[in-house]
Amino acid sequence: MKKGKGSGSLGSKGLSRGLSSGITVPKSSSGLAGSSVVQNSKKQQPKEKDSLAVKESTIKKKEPLKDAPLRDEPMKDESLREESTAITSIPAIDKLRRFCFIGCTDSPVYATPTLDLTVEISLASLQDLCAQVNDAELAECLSSVLGSGPNAEHLPRPDEPLLILAVFLTTREDEKQRMLVRSRFPDLITSESDLLLFVQLVKRVQKLLDRKTPFNRTVRKAILDWYGKQSLDRLLHLWSVGDGTRWAAHRDLLHRCHFRDSDFPPEIMAALGLLSSPPKELAQWPSFLTPLSKCRTIIEGVVKLRLLQDPEEALPIVKKLSLSWEHVPLQLFNEPGLAKYLIPRMTYDQLLRCWPRLSRLHNQVRPFAEQLMDEKKIKAGNVAPVRLLLEDMRLRMPRKMVIVCPTRTQRANFLHGVYEASFGQNKPLGRRLHITLNLEQFYLGKYLSGRCRSLKYLDALVALAFGYFRSDPKVTVQFWHDRSGQLKTLPWTKEMSVAEATACCENQKVLKIKQSMTDVLDRALEDEKNTYDVFLVLVPGAGRGNPGNSSTSLAALMDDYRKKRSSNAKFVMVSLRQHHGSMKYSGTRNENLLELCSLDEHTPQLINAFVRRKFY
Repeated sequence: MKKGKGSGSLGSKGLSRGLSSGITVPKSSSGLAGSSVVQNSKKQQPKEKDSLAVKESTIKKKEPLKDAPLRDEPMKDESLREESTAITSIPAIDKLRRFCFIGCTDSPVYATPTLDLTVEISLASLQDLCAQVNDAELAECLSSVLGSGPNAEHLPRPDEPLLILAVFLTTREDEKQRMLVRSRFPDLITSESDLLLFVQLVKRVQKLLDRKTPFNRTVRKAILDWYGKQSLDRLLHLWSVGDGTRWAAHRDLLHRCHFRDSDFPPEIMAALGLLSSPPKELAQWPSFLTPLSKCRTIIEGVVKLRLLQDPEEALPIVKKLSLSWEHVPLQLFNEPGLAKYLIPRMTYDQLLRCWPRLSRLHNQVRPFAEQLMDEKKIKAGNVAPVRLLLEDMRLRMPRKMVIVCPTRTQRANFLHGVYEASFGQNKPLGRRLHITLNLEQFYLGKYLSGRCRSLKYLDALVALAFGYFRSDPKVTVQFWHDRSGQLKTLPWTKEMSVAEATACCENQKVLKIKQSMTDVLDRALEDEKNTYDVFLVLVPGAGRGNPGNSSTSLAALMDDYRKKRSSNAKFVMVSLRQHHGSMKYSGTRNENLLELCSLDEHTPQLINAFVRRKFY
């Protein structure tokens, strides 16, 4: 949700416009607040010309890719780093930037531990890094990834940058520095979900520091500033969306921050009371709502909608007040007429986020199925096939239960059709890719572990590799085919279906191979006809065939390739069957390497962000 513009007292038309405005769905479907996160740190932020994130090279859409190396805008001091063999330490702000994307400060490894482990493991290093940066650096870094910042579309979720903000405001000893970052708080926290997640993270940090109160004074003032700087339209919109289950969280938060002692205008104070009150209490129109009497008709209409017992009564209210889907409790979507009216107005991302609760309706409400299968909408949403495959996996059940729940199986089969239709609908990465696959028969039928244990290795590999192959014009796909370590081109074509691409992998009949990361770069250096910007390697585990389980040899070859062939080359390894890093990486310099462990819905997004130099 983006911050609305200021307004004074509202009439019914003004509020109606506020209620009808769109809502930005949080990026993280399972953020630090509920499921998984990662380990430690992040990287620096853009500063006009010498930023790693701002001005990357672009490729004209209708112009074919050329063999000349693509050149991104250099990071601060990067040219000096690459021209010299001297090893320098990575700046603290760059480590924080890296943490924002992959949740790790010390190595370029992305994994997904739980919330408790993330906060616990990261707290000491984040506290140390936050002590090394000033308020301007930190605010610039966070503002570039949170809300509508220049890198926000590349950020997998807001959890990690919010944790950095929580640590800074909670542990930074310099009061002046805390105050200056606090003044930027309303600009950094641009949605209600971000605010409540930030509060949760602050409480966890305070608990780990063995402090008696859930907030310090700086955090309380920052939260009150956030509420006080929202426009009346904005506060009323926050209250109107969803099913009203968040009122208790707002009530507790406002109470702990002593909001009644603040000098807010009467209508803002009334809106805060509205935001923190249960629907049943509001149905009686309590006296504290008097400053909002001009909006009474609409407020009572939304309250009535939340308290409805009969779903058939919802559609007239929605049409009369010009409400959108986010204002309607999801349980009311059981009414076909209401669903047919609202579902076509939802974005593809919103459809997917509501899918777990609304999927039972796709057989009843035809527009729901049509919207999910609409290729134009898939393309506009830029939905990666990996995400659809994982949604499909979550709906599938063990074989012994398939007969018991045929409806669930039908829904999964339907979503699998959506997954197959999504290939080729993504925005191209715009880089020259070299993809290397491990197609040993021993692994093809095995399943991933952890959260993806219902997903086969081969299916995960095809979803990621074939997704890039279909979307980008310049992609070479090869595989290790024997013990010699030689690479062979995989005969994929753009016209293939997912099933045909999968069968093509199986038909290679690869028995035993020599898996060597360094061989990929050795052969690329020997290939004078082709130059690549991205090396993407998909394997069960990246440690196999890597000398000493260290990145030293691989990084040296990357340095050589960047110097001789492509100055922007990046090397990405996806260890599909591992949940931890497979080698030791340098903690003192940028090696242009990234390792992603297992698979999740953020994997393609992280690859794209790394390749586009949003972090290292």
